[in-house]
Amino acid sequence: MERRSFLRTLRSAFAGVAAYLLASRNTKGQPAAGVGIRVNEPVPAGSVNDSYRFKLGMYLPELQLPFDQALAKAKEIGVESVWVNRLYQEAEIAELSDAEADRMAQRVQRQGLEIFLLSAGSSFKHIHLTELDKDNPTANERFQKDLAELVRCMEIASRIGVGAVGAFTFAWPGEYSAGKPTWGMRWLTRGGYIAEVDMKKWVAAFTLVAEEAEKHKVDVALSMMPWNYTNTTGNFRRLVEAVGSRRLKVMWGPADNFNSGEWDVSTAGFNNVRPHLHGLHLKDLHVSDGLRLKFEYRPLGTGDVDYPGVLRNLRAHRSDAVLSLSTHFTPVGGTKEDAMRTNYANLQSLIREVESEAEDRRRSAGRERA
Repeated sequence: MERRSFLRTLRSAFAGVAAYLLASRNTKGQPAAGVGIRVNEPVPAGSVNDSYRFKLGMYLPELQLPFDQALAKAKEIGVESVWVNRLYQEAEIAELSDAEADRMAQRVQRQGLEIFLLSAGSSFKHIHLTELDKDNPTANERFQKDLAELVRCMEIASRIGVGAVGAFTFAWPGEYSAGKPTWGMRWLTRGGYIAEVDMKKWVAAFTLVAEEAEKHKVDVALSMMPWNYTNTTGNFRRLVEAVGSRRLKVMWGPADNFNSGEWDVSTAGFNNVRPHLHGLHLKDLHVSDGLRLKFEYRPLGTGDVDYPGVLRNLRAHRSDAVLSLSTHFTPVGGTKEDAMRTNYANLQSLIREVESEAEDRRRSAGRERA
């Protein structure tokens, strides 16, 4: 048996066990909410789940087009909602006046779209967590600036009727200054060891964020990426349970989790994020050497991520999370729009596959009852 096939067999064999073990305990060692529900449990035939429909969105900046053109393309491609983090070639979100924010919302509405997530650029993405003071995070000027911009984003979101804003979750030590020195440790440990002092800093910072979110009555969807502390679903769960705020949600990134060594992301990973899902950041990749950070982005459904498994679980639990298309690759001789169209077509194919399986189960159950 080839090594790749052997590893795939091992993954399939242990995925269910890993899902139960990781999902059945929270970070304090207590049983987690929702344990006992099988992640791939079929939708009962004849139930309300039979009418389930996936919500489709797009990470708008990846089109790299002026705002109105990007909105028109998103609508043409076929999505219903968009994730906006700036007005391309115009202004940053946090710089908008109330009147300008109102006009932005009107421009989106004219295209028959809605904003499902609004971000003030990339809040906290490039700040190393080690730079913060655990007792006074706002003493750090960069954090103070990003927090102020995020709060302004919350004000705008609340004003124009957007339910969630986006944020990143701080960089690992030396990530952007010393060549990713902790990468090997993070990959080998499926996410990395977070020192107690850094955990306190992390919780302190996002406690402030959660308090502001509560004031403005919006959620905060945290992004996942290999370079930040929410590189895996396990790390996200540690943070959200430690902060204890209903306002902290997640933009789940299965490809980012897989790239960070969390190969059971469609099973155990799904259980970790399920209660907190706001959306999914959809892209795909192939990891050739995880320890040495060798990977390549690929069209959706052609890489290593088990997207059929992800979609089955979303459908089984009637998740209202938005499937937000991204790309991160460009076809040879093509454009970002071409890449987005490819990923949209591939996502539709994956959805048809999952829906066909559900229909087959429904018909089979109907025949058994007859």
